[in-house]
Amino acid sequence: MRKYRYEIIIFIADAICMILELVASRVLSPYFGNSNIVWTSVIGIILLSSSIGNYIGGIMADKENVEINLKKILICSAIFVFFIPIFQENVINRIIEITSNIKLGAVLATLLLFFIPSLFMGLLSPIIVKLKMNDLSTVGKVSGKINAIATIGGIFGTFLGGFFLVPTFGSVYILFVLTIIILCLIPISDFKFEIKSTIFIVIMIIISIILMKFSVDENSRIGEDILNGNSTEYTSYDTLYGRVIIYNSKLNDEDVRILNIDSGYESATFTNNEKKNELVFEYTKGYDLMFNSKNNINEVLLIGGAGYSYPKYYISHYLDKKMDVVEIDGEITQIAKKYFYLQDLIDEYGIEQNHRLNLITDDGRTYLNNNVKKYDAILNDAFSGNSPAKTLTTIETIRNIKKSLNNNGLYLTNVISALEGENSKFLRAEVNTIKKVFKNVYVVPCNLADDKNKVINNMVIATDDNISFENVYNLEIKADEITLTDDYCPVDSLIPKN
Repeated sequence: MRKYRYEIIIFIADAICMILELVASRVLSPYFGNSNIVWTSVIGIILLSSSIGNYIGGIMADKENVEINLKKILICSAIFVFFIPIFQENVINRIIEITSNIKLGAVLATLLLFFIPSLFMGLLSPIIVKLKMNDLSTVGKVSGKINAIATIGGIFGTFLGGFFLVPTFGSVYILFVLTIIILCLIPISDFKFEIKSTIFIVIMIIISIILMKFSVDENSRIGEDILNGNSTEYTSYDTLYGRVIIYNSKLNDEDVRILNIDSGYESATFTNNEKKNELVFEYTKGYDLMFNSKNNINEVLLIGGAGYSYPKYYISHYLDKKMDVVEIDGEITQIAKKYFYLQDLIDEYGIEQNHRLNLITDDGRTYLNNNVKKYDAILNDAFSGNSPAKTLTTIETIRNIKKSLNNNGLYLTNVISALEGENSKFLRAEVNTIKKVFKNVYVVPCNLADDKNKVINNMVIATDDNISFENVYNLEIKADEITLTDDYCPVDSLIPKN
């Protein structure tokens, strides 16, 4: 271990850098979303900090006391990673008060929280190359070896963090764990026992464990309080696909429970036992427009379960009908069972016996690609805030949807957009795309306002059948309107900016 101690340090350090990058996106997502804006900010700032760290580390490597500097760098790295979960909420809330610009806010948050820790981790590579250098004739071999080990460590951290650590432990807890791991690298750096550094390491590890235990217990306590209706705080979960926040609130003087994923309202339920299967958000009632069809609607597919508000309403109000729900995140389904009365619905309506509600954990696009079942209607509610699931907006997906429908079946999708102006770009592009596949496409605003530039929920209904609906908006589609395809789907530049 003494012989390969520097290789161990650089391997673990670069693994931590990549885990920090993944954690950064989760820390920012409840405030700025999980779009390309956040990822661009995180990747750009961390690359910048690492490159500056490499440059400064090269200067430090040419000076004396290189081993002592290595230890100091590890100590500083541990301290700054330790501070992230302690100050992240206050820092981001302050940024939101200063600016409403999402791009600027995401960049500032990444700078203030992750720039310095990443910079210190970037110092390590040139210093370790210097420590491993015994002969100038092998400089290429040594630097190549260290860079290769660092890259492999980064790959290891990416898969470990993305597939296991973040969804299993959550971003806050991982930061304390990373602090402990960095602290454990300090004695490995020189294998020397020093009382001061040892006391510091032990104290920091104990504090990290205490804070991590406190965070776990506090999140669990708040979760129970939310279930009992006694809390105005929020509880959070990190799943494989995003940061989930749950809290109780008031809406039109009614007690409701909100499900928020990556800064977007995903679902809500009344906490009143008598109204737990009713619809909170007005737009979800728009899915009932499918019953305007001349055909009987019995078998329905819903893409995007989240809090399962419409499936609960559908199963409890239409007792002779069935629904398949495709939700990409199995953990979200478990959250819906616990916090949003999905398990109550399953028990009360004998779902396990009559199979009227089929819960499917799969990506909506993948399910449609492989589906052989025919539906009377397909509903799409796979949105995160204003952002739709890109892969479900393209003409290739619309063709697969049509293949999954019975003759004259209906496709209904919720589109958050203005009806006119700059913020109507996505609605026009999506309607134009759907028109390439279906004979008739109707736009029914869910809460039509006098201002057509206002961003609202719109139910877009597509079918080859001729159906009449009230309040249909005659959306003007120009000849040069964008058609969304798998090859060209600029959704991020089309969705409403406010």
